Amino acid sequence: MLSIGASALLFAQQYIDVTDETFTVNSATSLTGNTRNISHVSLPEKAIGYIYRISVFSKGNTNVPNALFKVIKTIDPSTALTTSLMEYAINNNDGKSVDAFIFNNTYDADNFYAKKDNNWNACRSLMNRSNCCFATKECLNHVLYFGFRNNNISKGLDVKLEVVAIVDTTTAAKNKFSYSISNGASVNVKYFLSLDVQNWTENNLRPGYQNPVSIDQPQLFIKVYTTQANFVQYKMIPDNRYKIVYNTQTRKWDVIYY
Repeated sequence: MLSIGASALLFAQQYIDVTDETFTVNSATSLTGNTRNISHVSLPEKAIGYIYRISVFSKGNTNVPNALFKVIKTIDPSTALTTSLMEYAINNNDGKSVDAFIFNNTYDADNFYAKKDNNWNACRSLMNRSNCCFATKECLNHVLYFGFRNNNISKGLDVKLEVVAIVDTTTAAKNKFSYSISNGASVNVKYFLSLDVQNWTENNLRPGYQNPVSIDQPQLFIKVYTTQANFVQYKMIPDNRYKIVYNTQTRKWDVIYY
């Protein structure tokens, strides 16, 4: 009986290979190709986290001896999120690097790709990265967008992205509804979230920061106090972005959709 229980526990979490792709990110002065790239990554429904490996090479040289999905099989999936995986990064230290970003919505990803640099926020930023490998549950969503930017003036680079999902087979399949909340003010802000407009949880957000929320219910309410006694309250629409702002004319806090 103990043996069966241990076996069942062993397979409660497992790896699923999600993507293994290579693309070119041209130099900052290139006139013949994109200096930025976006990769759409769809995670399985029961994903509780994911492992990603980013490898940067000179154009035309993307030799990787062993795929990420193959090398991580020596790690127990139940401990992967708390394990350092830097030893699995490709050992290719030739000074080449890119800026890498993770987005959890298409609005920010599209604006990044279109170089509208005042109109996007990344859920995670990895500046000046060469080769790296991480396990995380940050930005977890049914679709992620990995963005890459080459700041090199003259040299185009090839980037290899590998993503492996960590799934919990004991978790009931649920639909996920995502919301993005950002702070558009210059000070810390306090806001409240609720599923039923009766029970509220308090949250805090630093200036310029973004808080992605993913839940299994199709409705979520946000409340922000405009004064000490008054507040505004809205029902948010899934897969959309919201920003907490301070109206200097009315001198009140508010939440805007954008």
